[in-house]
Order: sequence, then structure tokens, then C-alpha cells
Amino acid sequence: MSETIDFIIVGGGISGRLMQLALQNQGGTTLVFDEANSNQSSIVAAGLANPLVGKFFTIGWRANEFFNGLTDFYQDLENRLDAHFYKPCTMRRIIASAGEQNIWLSKAHQSKYVGFCDFSPEPIPGLDTNFGILNVHQGGELDTRLFLKACYENLPTDNSKFDFGLLNMAENRYGNLQFKHIVFCEGYKVMENPYFNTLLNVVPTKGELIEIDTELAPKGDIYLGSVFLQHLYDRRWRVGSTYSQGDSSQFPTEMMKNDLLVKLDKTLNSPYTLVEHYCGIRPASIDRKPILGTHPLHKNMHLVNGMGSKSVSLAPLLTQEMSEYLINNTPLQPEVDIQRFW
Repeated sequence: MSETIDFIIVGGGISGRLMQLALQNQGGTTLVFDEANSNQSSIVAAGLANPLVGKFFTIGWRANEFFNGLTDFYQDLENRLDAHFYKPCTMRRIIASAGEQNIWLSKAHQSKYVGFCDFSPEPIPGLDTNFGILNVHQGGELDTRLFLKACYENLPTDNSKFDFGLLNMAENRYGNLQFKHIVFCEGYKVMENPYFNTLLNVVPTKGELIEIDTELAPKGDIYLGSVFLQHLYDRRWRVGSTYSQGDSSQFPTEMMKNDLLVKLDKTLNSPYTLVEHYCGIRPASIDRKPILGTHPLHKNMHLVNGMGSKSVSLAPLLTQEMSEYLINNTPLQPEVDIQRFW
């Protein structure tokens, strides 16, 4: 006897699990295929949700939609999964020069910054804040390990490697499992997917991080300078991150470690000791927008990908929109629809 399910989801990283939760909210039955230890990017990710992007103090794409209610969204998930993994926090963007200060002053009056940013001249012991601090609100941090662990313990999961040899699209069947839809949330591993690897250009973007011990006092904030500084516990801080486009190698490099240390020395004035160095591979699209939609030939085969380093803030709303597309046939926004690539 074969089992029947509404949605198979391949990939149990942040996007895959939020896709599963969104489909369950719509009444769909789901099963995530998530090979053990395969979510390297999600597991090592800093899990930051930051509405401010780039060095020119830019409010991110659809920021009001993504960030208004983000804390409530994750707190509801914490109740649902009986775990604690999300913390709202203020991002403290260190203004590094008089030039950067002038850039902010030229933008401060714009209405889109209301509720997101305000300036303060306060000193922070251990950091170079001579030109002031931009307080960035509505952000937060997701403990990705705890989130994925809670999902694994509470949501339907098969932790075996997905085998494309068992997939029969003519019969909507994977082995003995019948399905109505299959959704691939594989991150950069979509490059190995025989159905999608020639249809779109997902760019693997390697990010390297370090952890340090330092006396910098934690205040519950994330510090953003040449690198970000994220307090983990006791004297331990995470520092990141690098961006190496087109690199899917699984090992951290001496060159990127040194790059992080040089940038850290521009931000942190306190002594520190290097403790750990590791990396993960982010999935980015060539136009820096997420990729959602349906295969051109197989109308019950779908994709959620291209979140890059922003899955914590983008995926909650985009997976909800994707679930409404799959169940209610609500159109996707053209900016994210996979059809833009053909």
C-alpha cells in the first residue's frame, strides 16, 4: 500500500521548514526530506534579520512588509514548536567616518527610515564609535540550530538523502509515496537538481565566520561595522562575514580568516583571542532576489530558493505567499517568480 501526502519538501533548512509550516497552516499534509548534517549554511548562519543593507544606509526591499510583525511571527512559532529560538534586538550600526555620517544625514529626513533608524552619539567601550551610532530597529536574531532542532522534533521528517532515481513525475510518486506537489528548497545544492539546474543560475556564495573571546560587554545588541559582532555566551562573540561568489568549497580559508581579522581590528578596540573559524554556503540569485515558482514542464514541481543571507527576514512572508500560490493559486510577485529567468 502506498502512502499519500499533499507536499513533499526537499531540504530542511530555514526556508524548507518555514515552507512546511506555511503549508501546514493552509491544511496541507507535508513531509520534509532532510539528510542529516546537510544544512551547513543554515546551521552555521548568524541568523540575523536586519532591515538596513549595504554601506549606504539603504532600507531593504519590502522592508515594511518583511519586518512589521516579524517578532510576533517567530514568537508564535516558538509557542507552536515549544522552544525558544528567536530574540528581537537592536542592530547598532557603527558610523565609521565623517563621510558616512554625511551620507546618513542626507537620508535621515526620509519617511522610509521612520521606525527603523535613529542616530545617537553615545560612546560604547571597546568599539570605535567616534562618529556615532545608527540604531536599527525591528531586527532580531534566530538561533538556527535550536530552530531546526525544534522543527526536526515536531514536524514530519525523513532524514535520508533524497534520491532522484525514485522520483516518478508521470505518476506523482517517490518510491511508494504518492504526492500532489513537490517543493525543492535545496539552497545551493539545486545545482545538482536534474530538473532545475539548467533553468536558473543560483550562485553559491561562501561565507566565512570566526568566533572570538573578548571582554566587550554584551548588551543584547548586534554591532555592525566592517564586520558584525554577535554575542553568543560568556566572553564568546561571533564575527562575520565574508562573501565569495561562485565558491562552494566546504572548508574555511586562511585568506578569508585574515580578511575578517583586519576588518575586526577596525571595529573592535578590545583585546581578543581567536577561538574558531568556519564557513557555510549561501544560495544567491544573479539578480539578488529570491526565486519562487513552478517548473515549466512539471506543473506540480516547485522551487523556493535564492534567499542568500536573508532567509530569517524574507522567508516568513515569502513562504506564506508561496503557500497561497500553491493552494489558492494566488499569483506570485513578478520580482520573485522563477519565470523571470525564461
